[in-house]
Amino acid sequence: MAWWRGRRRRRAEREAAQGSGTGPDTDADTDADADRTATPASEVDARQAADPDRNEPIAFAPWRELDGGVYVLLLGSLAADPGVDRILDRCAQGATWPHRERWPVDEAPEASETLRRLVAKEDPAGPEAGVFVGGIINALASLPPADAVPHLVRLADQKSGLTAGSVPAARAAIRALGMVSGELVPPALHRLASESPRAVLRKAAYTELKRRLRTLSDAPEWTADAFGLDADSRTRITVGRDHTAEVEVRPGGRVQVVYRDATGRALAGKPTAATLDPAAMSSVADLANNLRRAVRAAKTRLATAQQEGREIPVTDWEEHYIAHPIMGPLARTLLWEVRRDQEWRAGLPRLVEARWSLVAPGRVRLVLGDGDVLRVVAPFSLTGPDAKHWSKALGRAKVHPVFPQI
Repeated sequence: MAWWRGRRRRRAEREAAQGSGTGPDTDADTDADADRTATPASEVDARQAADPDRNEPIAFAPWRELDGGVYVLLLGSLAADPGVDRILDRCAQGATWPHRERWPVDEAPEASETLRRLVAKEDPAGPEAGVFVGGIINALASLPPADAVPHLVRLADQKSGLTAGSVPAARAAIRALGMVSGELVPPALHRLASESPRAVLRKAAYTELKRRLRTLSDAPEWTADAFGLDADSRTRITVGRDHTAEVEVRPGGRVQVVYRDATGRALAGKPTAATLDPAAMSSVADLANNLRRAVRAAKTRLATAQQEGREIPVTDWEEHYIAHPIMGPLARTLLWEVRRDQEWRAGLPRLVEARWSLVAPGRVRLVLGDGDVLRVVAPFSLTGPDAKHWSKALGRAKVHPVFPQI
């Protein structure tokens, strides 16, 4: 509300100048200020007619002056629409506007188009527009889901100038997306949690996704795609008459691509033979990129499970964590613990006799039953002899956890 303070300051300066008798120059300044702040009577009448209960002075709307007036240019003729102006007035007060009141998007037929044009802004918004951007995000959440979801996803992806330079604004867009109703939202949140290049945004999307779902294992849109990998987290693609590409997710999550010739010999780099299929080579690159995004999402899911102390039923643990072609190479580097007789016992996942178990100190095998639940060992919860044992055991096994536990 700094613009109101500015008006009061200028009014006080004019009154002081008039009291001291500065003469004609004072009148000229007063007229100039009046020209800058006054609104034509016809515009006042139009806006009052659109909203009879609106009694506050109209003057110039602060959003019109933000970022050098670029928002007026983006809207074109829509900027003169009383309903649009009412929405954007509220957006400019977004951080302080009472949340119990609905945004008036239903009162303006052009609300969706207005917000679409603002989201299409390419240049980054200035710092003084932060409250206005927050108001736009809130207004978008009041649109029908078919309109709201793509706009909020674009803001969350930081592909709009409104959020391009602001992680907090992108997180606000993710939170607003979580408040939109309908079946379009969980898949959108899942994609953000899987593909966003920023860990903080992936975690924010994952948090909102959990709020929308009863259990993650019941959500088909969250079940991680295996991308055709086999049980060893590997797949082979023929890229030419004499060459194949072997794509693998290594322990710890590194995605590795190895090209082999007709004899099976690994090549030092990409093959350059004339018999290569360009489309197949492109599909290998696309698969590797998709796998790297999936690995980032898997790390986020594991880190969140550790932070929250989430207890995972053994069936979900085996299917979605340990045995999964993408999650498995990460989850198998971590220490897990299972609850036994009201105590938690830690172990390293190992496949013994075709069954996943935890191997505890002294090579004690903790066989998992149908009713067991597991959780990721919390950071530094192992102390004393246990910590020393596991530090040595992981070193001997050449296991490097994807995040600290000891």
